[in-house]
Amino acid sequence: MSSVDNLFHLVKQDMDSVEEKLFSASQSEVTILEDICRHILNSGGKRLRPLILLLSARTCGYRGRAHIPLACVIEYIHTATLLHDDVIDHAEIRRGNSSANKLWGNQSTILTGDFFFSRAFSIAVDTGNLKALNVIAAASNLIAEGETFQVSKTDDPLLSEENYIDIVKNKTAVLIAAASRIGGILAEVPEESERALEDYGLNIGIAFQIMDDVMDYYSTEKDFGKTIGKDFQEGSITLPFIAALAKSGPADRNKLMETMQNSARNRQDLADVIRIIDKYQGNDYAINRAKQHVDTAIAALTTLPVTADKEPLIQLADFIMERTF
Repeated sequence: MSSVDNLFHLVKQDMDSVEEKLFSASQSEVTILEDICRHILNSGGKRLRPLILLLSARTCGYRGRAHIPLACVIEYIHTATLLHDDVIDHAEIRRGNSSANKLWGNQSTILTGDFFFSRAFSIAVDTGNLKALNVIAAASNLIAEGETFQVSKTDDPLLSEENYIDIVKNKTAVLIAAASRIGGILAEVPEESERALEDYGLNIGIAFQIMDDVMDYYSTEKDFGKTIGKDFQEGSITLPFIAALAKSGPADRNKLMETMQNSARNRQDLADVIRIIDKYQGNDYAINRAKQHVDTAIAALTTLPVTADKEPLIQLADFIMERTF
């Protein structure tokens, strides 16, 4: 059993409840809508964001039941962004299966994403926790801003590392940070502990996305569950590329620039870019930056009460560096 499997086992009963809620709350009288919901929910998602919320609540000693619907809320928002992203990116594979937009078209897929968003906020309101709702709303706003900013930087090889991190924070990390903080909100921990959990989630979220971007170049489609090189083909500039460009000589720099500015990129172009990234250790640089964020995340947990069982959250942070999916 892997380290992350052990963590899921630790909160198995709660995770089973979350899974049941995910399916029951997505029921609809509109057949195509329910079909797409079932397809994406059954497509093998690892439920890492709900796991973070459940572990955070457990660490803080929460004994209620509101963490179940709020974990569902977090997963619904994440699922909505996946559906919208696949339309934007013209993706054909999601979690190893055909993407919803390939099977049902863009219009139905976008509207299903909207359905997940609206259902998420309905569930959040029903919990009656205004503080948690405010955190979720703020994260949702930032996600939209991050995704839009990323689209505006498509095919821009001069994207700075600072701007890249801003995109990563907003498109991925803020929702993970919200999940982590909500566990503390539910347990009514002091504000300092809430912020520590938020910092923890933000940093493992940044590390998670950096590693995701590394795997876009170096994983296999079987392990990754997505088309390898998808970010490259769609013109998304990520940290391995940024790091290699910063260190490359004139000829390699021109090749990287010309390739990303040419929308007709092919598999040979991908192979050439990977060769240059390898040559200048862009992959190693990105992995080291991810590790720094993992270390920062673990350090944030030191401000939690000494009585808190932090080990599962530490193990989850370490898993970010080990993951293959």
